[in-house]
Amino acid sequence: MAGAKQDNCLTPAFFCPNLLKAIPIHPWECNDSGMRQFSVFESTVLIHLPVHRVWELLTDWAAAPLWIHGIGSMHSDDPELKVGTNLVYRVSGHERVYRVHKLIDNRLLILHTSENPDGLSYRYDLKDDAGYTEVVLQVAIINPDLSVEQCEELAANVRESEGDKLDQLRLYAEQAP
Repeated sequence: MAGAKQDNCLTPAFFCPNLLKAIPIHPWECNDSGMRQFSVFESTVLIHLPVHRVWELLTDWAAAPLWIHGIGSMHSDDPELKVGTNLVYRVSGHERVYRVHKLIDNRLLILHTSENPDGLSYRYDLKDDAGYTEVVLQVAIINPDLSVEQCEELAANVRESEGDKLDQLRLYAEQAP
């Protein structure tokens, strides 16, 4: 039933390597914690560095403005990266927060913009590929309290403003000292 919320959760079977915007098979699905989400996009890049180095660069919060458009600054409220850590960042003069939702060192980082309805989830999966790193980014609206049409509009705005995030990470990572 396109265009309508469904109570059942579907696992996405659509994978789009190197695609800046993904068309979800079905907009409503559940993530691994059972949280309802609306798929925004998925993208994949291959970075010509080992996984541990890409992880270091991905989690270097002070350097985030060098590869994430619009971020003026970013810092952690805890020197140790762990679930629950808040990453405070400034965008257009406003302070915002990402919260570390799930973490597996050198493999998985899930950040949420909010635990409230209509927040965004950013899932970074890192995989070793013969000494290089494959990074998959999945972005979703979490626990949306919006209509499908409102979710689609928000998703389109996020794709437009953040669809090249992994390409920017790759460029930054491959030029970093």
